[in-house]
Amino acid sequence: MNLVKKSQTTSLFLTILLGPLGAFYGSPIGALILCVIAIVTAPTIVGPVICWILAIFVSDSGVNKHNKSIDIFLSNKKD
Repeated sequence: MNLVKKSQTTSLFLTILLGPLGAFYGSPIGALILCVIAIVTAPTIVGPVICWILAIFVSDSGVNKHNKSIDIFLSNKKD
């Protein structure tokens, strides 16, 4: 388990700059799904834009989940 907390600022910066590719920082599985959807819906232009916006929320959620799991693990380890 990676016991280093992830930065929400880095997550936000990467996803705004790179969209679904930047979401790999926070949530690799969610980012992969969003990348596939963005590629499949690329001719519509609307699909990739929606995926870009969703990537911000998916990555932030992944970072929060990762950081909470570290906090839980470390609090259990102290007891």
